[in-house]
Amino acid sequence: MGWRKNRSKHLKELTGMVLAVGLLTLAVLPAPATPPPFQIMIESGSPYFLPASATVTTGAHIRWDNPTPSPHTVTHDGCLTGDPCMFDSGSVPPNGHYTVPGLPPGRYPYHCSLHPIMRGMLIVVEPTAVPSQT
Repeated sequence: MGWRKNRSKHLKELTGMVLAVGLLTLAVLPAPATPPPFQIMIESGSPYFLPASATVTTGAHIRWDNPTPSPHTVTHDGCLTGDPCMFDSGSVPPNGHYTVPGLPPGRYPYHCSLHPIMRGMLIVVEPTAVPSQT
């Protein structure tokens, strides 16, 4: 009967060690890295959005940075035409930024509603296509 008691004790200890090693392994493994957002700079001069035309993959985060001394917006043209409004930043202050968490495939012309001469194009493709910028 003594061997059963010891066997049970050893099984409990072994189970505890296996669980501890498993949890430690999970804690040490790096988490999957989130890719940085695709960055578009807002400029004071032409082409105003750099790159003026950007191609990204579905689900990619897109970030517009405003290093200029003036506020700007990043407004999808659909917000003005009665089509679905896919993004509208509102006012992005100097040194501010605006991020869209991801869009479905399509072409997304956009502009600054405060300065209508400022225009850009965002093209979203399936992940099999290669992102690019022009």
